[in-house]
This record gives sequence, C-alpha cells and structure tokens, in this order.
Amino acid sequence: MLATSALGTESNDNLNDLSEPDGHTTFAVMDMRATTAWAINHFEWLEPDEEALETLVFTAGKGPMRLDFVMDNIVPPYCELRPDPETCDYPGIPVSWMEDVPQTICMEIPLVVKARHKDVLSKADQLCLQPETNLLFPIDWVGGNSWPQVHLHQTVTPGKIRFDGSTAIIDLAITDAITTRLAVLSEQGYGPARIGMSDTELRKVIGPRLDAFIAGADESCTYLQRELDPFGLGYMILDGSLARVSLYGDEHDVATSMVRTPNGLSIGSTRDDVYAAFSGQKLIEEEHEYLGPTGKYITWWQDDAQTRGIRFEIDENGTVIAIHAGTDAITLIEGCA
Repeated sequence: MLATSALGTESNDNLNDLSEPDGHTTFAVMDMRATTAWAINHFEWLEPDEEALETLVFTAGKGPMRLDFVMDNIVPPYCELRPDPETCDYPGIPVSWMEDVPQTICMEIPLVVKARHKDVLSKADQLCLQPETNLLFPIDWVGGNSWPQVHLHQTVTPGKIRFDGSTAIIDLAITDAITTRLAVLSEQGYGPARIGMSDTELRKVIGPRLDAFIAGADESCTYLQRELDPFGLGYMILDGSLARVSLYGDEHDVATSMVRTPNGLSIGSTRDDVYAAFSGQKLIEEEHEYLGPTGKYITWWQDDAQTRGIRFEIDENGTVIAIHAGTDAITLIEGCA
C-alpha cells in the first residue's frame, strides 16, 4: 500500500517526519472526484477547495507537507463538464490520469485566496501544480481496473511560486505516497465486492492481504478486512456469502472519511444530511442499542421486501459514526446477532 516508485512499491519513513516547529503537520486534501476535467494539455480542477489552496500557497517554498489527492480513475473532457458552444464542437473523450505525464493540475484561483495573498497572486488568474515525476498510482489502478477511485496520501515538497504570464506555478517534488483504492459504498456492495458473492468469489476480487476473524462463537459469520482498503472498511461473510459492507468511524483515517454512498453521505455527515439525501423516500428511524434515545439507527431499503439497504448509525451529536450496506444483515447489531 506504500509507494515510492512511479507506480507504487514500498515506502520510506518520510510520512512520519513532517512536523512544523510547533508540532503540527502541514496537511491539505484535494478531493477532485467529479470536479476535474481533461483540458487538452492539463487537468482542470473546476471546483478548487479554498482551504487546500490556502495551505499550498502558504507552504510553497517552505519544506515538505502532506498533500492528499482523491481522484476518479477516468476523467471526463472539459467540454462535457463545461460545454461552451463557442469553443466546444463535441463533448470529447474521457481520459485516464496517464494522458498527461507528469500530471499537471490547474485551477482558477478563488477570489478570496487571491485577496489574502495579493502580494504574491495579484497578477495571477490561474494556479497550476506541476509534479516533477508521475503521481504514485498503484500499477493495477493505472491500467484501469474495477476500483474507480484512489486516495493518495502523499509526502510532497512544494517549490516557491513561479510565474508564466498570468499563471502561477507550484512545482511538486513527490517523495512517497500511501495509495488506497476507493469506491462508492451502496446497497449492492463496494467496488468489485458485490453483495451475494460467495466467500471464494469475494476473496478473488479483493485479495490478497486479507485479515479474517470469526464474529464471536458463530463460525458461519466471518469479517474480512483488506490491507489496501480504508482502515474503517470491513466485509461481513454470513453463511458463505457477502452479506454486508460496513464503514466505521472509530477506525478512522483520511481514506475512511473519503468513502461516499451514491448520494454523497459519509462518516461525519449529519442526521439532517441523511434525511436530505433521501428526500421523498421512506426512512426508518430507531433508538440506538448502546447510545440511548439520543443515538439513532436510520435505515433505507431499496424495496418493501427489504432485500437490500443502507443503515446509518447516528451518535448523540447527530453525526454519522457508521454505515452498513447490503442485505438485511445491516440490522445486525453485535457481530451476526
């Protein structure tokens, strides 16, 4: 899961040595899923995060930092996401991240960021990040497999801001990256792991490097965790087949926080977010077994027979702390009981 070569092998220990003098680590996340387009000679981040850019601009030329990228495997063309009849003859063709090597990522500078750094960015309209080497993707992900997303937890050293006309450029020296494959968590499964698969089939698509343990005294119920997955993700095998996929916030890492349901819910979403995401659909709300009346289970079923669904565990503060997706096994509270 750790990478130092262009296509991901093993890591050194640089990820553990990035503290500022006050003991804090400079860290930013660029979640570019569904907001990045291929623009002929670079990738365009259409909705840049102001906080991430603030951190990048502040850190440029000052040493290493942690900079996470969250990315879709395939990137749509610019004219598909931003159709302009004056410049777009047709939507274009989707590309992979290997279309432009190294992968230059450009974005318009938000006005608030430009205003806060007017001494540096006053004459710049666009900011481009230029990796000095290829991004450290897993080999199988670059080749195009069934994992549609990736999270790169990177060590980078951003260079001093330089300019090419009205474009501000930050060169990125990438030291290493922890790469985690991501997918959408739905009632049908997670990536290539589909609800109803046999234990053998599941191990073929998510292996190798699996940790397995029996849930209590019930030998028909097994939990699997995969080294290449977010820490909080687990697979429940019940009576020989995949019954549910669960995401837990108490085993939290950045990759865990990046897993989304089809309607955008994640660990850290709120009760109100859940109801808004399922607006007009039936939800069943029940008291949480361990958190009392202020904690809740909120369950959505895709049909009246309750064959597939998604359950959200809500804590006393109204925050999602766990998500379970799959068969009626999503209602099991303690292991398989």
